[in-house]
Amino acid sequence: MTDEDMGIIVAVATVIRVNLEDQNHLPKGFFENSKLPPPQVLSKNILDLAKVARHFERLGQTTDAIAAIAVLNTVRCLNAAELRDLGRAMWTELARGMPFVERALGDGEAKKGEPFPKRVWSEWKKLPAGLEPPKSQSKSQSKSQSKSQSKRKAATWPKSTNT
Repeated sequence: MTDEDMGIIVAVATVIRVNLEDQNHLPKGFFENSKLPPPQVLSKNILDLAKVARHFERLGQTTDAIAAIAVLNTVRCLNAAELRDLGRAMWTELARGMPFVERALGDGEAKKGEPFPKRVWSEWKKLPAGLEPPKSQSKSQSKSQSKSQSKRKAATWPKSTNT
């Protein structure tokens, strides 16, 4: 996906998240709050988000479905410490689209014919606390890592002992 595609996903995910928070389907401000509700509460939120994503998919609204899945996976990663690295990786990819989010929101409002809630415009830059992408590496670090990675042997299947 292009960076612009990522920007559209972040924009739509922000609209979905804000609307679900306003309707009490998600805890308000969970992106910026390091204190999350109990896992049982978040599990119900995860179930609700899965239903929202499936609903969008059934309607053929692929972008909305993908954005709902991004919010769903964010909640999953915040709910389980062992998934935090996956959440950071997801938000590293989504963050590529940040330069395009504002334009995507403007296009979305024009297409919809009405403005998004003000919170969408004030919160689209927020990344979920604890899932922020890691600080970018220096070029020399990434070059040395890519050289060492290219020297590794490819994985192979073990030879069969049945002859």
